[in-house]
Amino acid sequence: MDPEILSHSGFVSLIGRPNVGKSTLLNQLAGQRLAITSPKPQTTRSIIRAIIDEPDTQIVFLDTPGLHLAKSKLGQYMTDAARLAMADTDIILLLIEAGFSPRVLDIERKVLAQLQASKKPVILVINKVDSNEKESILPLMAAFHEVYPFQAIIPISAKTGDGISILIDEIRRLLPEGPRYFPIDSLTDQTERMIAGELIREQILLKTHEEIPHGTAVVVDSFTEHTTEAGERTHVTIEASIVCEKDTHKGILIGKQGSMLTAIGTGARKEIEAMLDCPCYLDLFVRVRDDWRNRQSILNDLGYQD
Repeated sequence: MDPEILSHSGFVSLIGRPNVGKSTLLNQLAGQRLAITSPKPQTTRSIIRAIIDEPDTQIVFLDTPGLHLAKSKLGQYMTDAARLAMADTDIILLLIEAGFSPRVLDIERKVLAQLQASKKPVILVINKVDSNEKESILPLMAAFHEVYPFQAIIPISAKTGDGISILIDEIRRLLPEGPRYFPIDSLTDQTERMIAGELIREQILLKTHEEIPHGTAVVVDSFTEHTTEAGERTHVTIEASIVCEKDTHKGILIGKQGSMLTAIGTGARKEIEAMLDCPCYLDLFVRVRDDWRNRQSILNDLGYQD
């Protein structure tokens, strides 16, 4: 059977420097939390998809790792993920942050040069306008307009939702006809197990400092659903390991008399229960894997595969 052909269908990549609000925008578009957020750079490590379905439209948004200079195999995986997302999508959203000095940085010039060669439509999205005077955004818009022929330049607030409907209308205008790539009412390709692991890592990002957050990863060892005889879920039991690089990091993650690990677990459990809409019993373990960010076998086990 031929796939249903829609009036507007395709993939849209969100790219930009770390902390410009790509994950916040993805969550706003999805209407719920799919991607974790934190003030720390490089929070997003893998591509996360959010799917918007309308009667004749399906838009698949891809949140990507922030554009940065890779310093490890994990960093290279992240930059490769962003590059492949740009290559495999129909429209690119380049996010920048309002309030920055009105100039185009080298990393953005490099990406724009690549995009110009691909001839794909690019929309410049200026985020965080809610915390900046509108007049201060004009020089930033002018600076980017001089270096690239954007299809549109749209100021938004991913936090409040301001400008999102204008952005969606512009995306819909640029999308080609195409098939329905995911079943109706799909929201994401992320499983509950995967999101649970990310929610645990989010608490590590929020509660630890310096090199600890970036030197850790989370693997969900078991995800067990408990149900009634009628098949209704009553609660979920999760066992997860926090992988770190040094014994000193392990000590910090556990904390005095287990205080830090308890705080991480308590925060993560609340977020997981909100996602699952049922109680969650969460057990965390901390394991040391020396220099794991540069060991491909461990990266593979953690899901960061080539």
